Amino acid sequence: MLQCKILLVDDHAAVRAGYRRFIEMEKHLLVAGEASNANDAWALLEQEKIDLAVVDISMPGQSGFELIKRLRLKHPTLKIVVLSMHDTPVIASKAIEQGANGYVTKSSPPEELIQVIQRVLGNQVASSSDIENAQVNVEVLTAREMDIVRSLTAGATIEQTAISLGISAKTVSNNLSQIRQKLNLQTDFELAFWAWNKGLNPRPLST
Repeated sequence: MLQCKILLVDDHAAVRAGYRRFIEMEKHLLVAGEASNANDAWALLEQEKIDLAVVDISMPGQSGFELIKRLRLKHPTLKIVVLSMHDTPVIASKAIEQGANGYVTKSSPPEELIQVIQRVLGNQVASSSDIENAQVNVEVLTAREMDIVRSLTAGATIEQTAISLGISAKTVSNNLSQIRQKLNLQTDFELAFWAWNKGLNPRPLST
C-alpha cells in the first residue's frame, strides 16, 4: 500500500502531537506537516505534496470551513477530514457540504479517526460513529419558536426577545430549551448555524 501523506491542522499543539503519534502507528500513514491556522496550512500545501488534510473548524483567523472551501477549489483531489469538538449532525453536514470527505468528533475514540481516514482514502464519505448514530429530530418548529430563533440568532438577548414578542423572559427561556431539544443542538453557535442553514439569519462567525 502506498504511503499517505497527511497534514494536521489544529491550533492546539498538544492535540496535534497526540493525534500525530496515533496516526503514525499505521505504517501507511505519515504526518508530513502540521499547521496551527489556515494560512500556515495553505503555505505547507504549496510546498509539500499532501494526500489528506485533517482540519479543525474552530481556529483563530480563517475558520476551518473557509479553509475547506479554499482547498477544494485549489486542490480538488485532496482528501479532507474534519476533526472537531462540535458533535452535532448539523455541523457535520455543513462540513460535508463545504467539501469535506469525512467528519470525526474529538470526543470519539482515536481509533475512529483512523477508520474514517481509511474510508475516505477508499473514496467514501465517512464520519465517526457518534455522528452516524445521532438522530436529528426534524420536527418543524412552531411559528413562535421560529420567531424566537430569528430574534436570538440575530443578536437579541432573551429579555429583548421577550419584549419584542410580547411574552415573558421565562417563556422565551422555556421555548429555547424545547427548540434545542427538538433540533438536538447544545450551543448557541450550533443554533446560529442551524438558523443560517435555514436562511433565517446571516452566517454566524465561526469560533
